[in-house]
Amino acid sequence: MSIDASIVVPFLDEEKSVVELVRRTRATLEARRTEFELILVDDGSRDGTAAKLRELEAEDPRVRVFEFTRNFGQVAALACGIFAARGRVVVTLDGDLQNPPEEIPKLLDAIDKGAFVATARRAQRYERTWRYFGSRVVHGLARLLTGASIRDFGGQFKAYRSEVIDSLRTVWAPGKPIFPLALWLGYPVAEVDVAHAPRAGGGSRYTLGALVRINLDLVTSFTTVPLVLLGVVGTAGVGIGALALALCALLEPAGWLAPAIALAVFVLGGVWCAAGVLGLYLARVYKQVAGTTAFALRRGPARDVQ
Repeated sequence: MSIDASIVVPFLDEEKSVVELVRRTRATLEARRTEFELILVDDGSRDGTAAKLRELEAEDPRVRVFEFTRNFGQVAALACGIFAARGRVVVTLDGDLQNPPEEIPKLLDAIDKGAFVATARRAQRYERTWRYFGSRVVHGLARLLTGASIRDFGGQFKAYRSEVIDSLRTVWAPGKPIFPLALWLGYPVAEVDVAHAPRAGGGSRYTLGALVRINLDLVTSFTTVPLVLLGVVGTAGVGIGALALALCALLEPAGWLAPAIALAVFVLGGVWCAAGVLGLYLARVYKQVAGTTAFALRRGPARDVQ
C-alpha cells in the first residue's frame, strides 16, 4: 500500500496533548481519504510522553514512534522523522496543538497544486512581544539568506514533496535548519494561510537564548558573509592604524598613552571577534569531519523491527 502523507511530530514533555493531537490528525486525514502514517518522535521527554506514544503505536499500525536517549533538540527530532518517512508528502507540525491538525489538508492541497514545499502562514499568533520581534529578526535573516519572499518563516507547520526530502538527505548536517535549507536549494514554495491556536499547556521553549542560537545557525549554515565582513573590518583597521601612525608622525602629540590604549582595545576586539566567528565555522566543520551524530535512539518503531 502506498502512503500519501507522512505526518512527523516531535514531542518534548507534551503528555497532555499527545492523545488529542493523534486523534484529531487521524480523524482529519481519514475524512480526506488520505493514506497516511504518523511518525512521532520523543525528544527525551521526562514526563509520560514516551509511554503514551508507545500505547498509541500499539493500537494503530499507522503509528511509528522514535524515542531518543536524551533531548537532542527540535531540529534533530524533525530530521529523524523526516528521513524515516515513506510518504509521497511529508508534513511536519509541533506537538503542542498550536498547529491545528484540521489545517493539514490545506498544505496537502498546495502540494497537489504544484508546490514542492508548502508552509503555513499564521493568521493570528500567540506569543510575547519580545519573542514576536525576535522572530521578525529570524524571518528577515532567513529571507535574506534563502532568497525566498515569504512572510512567515516561523513554526514547523510545513509540507515537503518526497523529492525535496531526497535532496535534503545529501546536504543536511546536524544543526542545519531544515525548512530554510529546502528553500536554499531552490524548490518552489507556497505560503498557505492557516489558523494558529494558543499552547495547550505550559510556556514556549523558544527563549531569548534559543532565538540567538537560531540566528547563529542560519548564518553559519548558509553564508560566509561574516568572514567577508571580518575581512572588511580588518582592512579598515589596518587603514585606520596606518592613518593614525602617519598623523602621529606629523603632529607629534605630547601624550601616547591614550592613542595606544585605544588602538590596543580595537586590535584586541578585532582578534576576539575573529576568534568567535572562526570558532563557529570550525565547530560546524568539526561536526562534519568528526562524524558527530544529530541524535541517538533509545528505541525505534516496534513494527519496524519485527
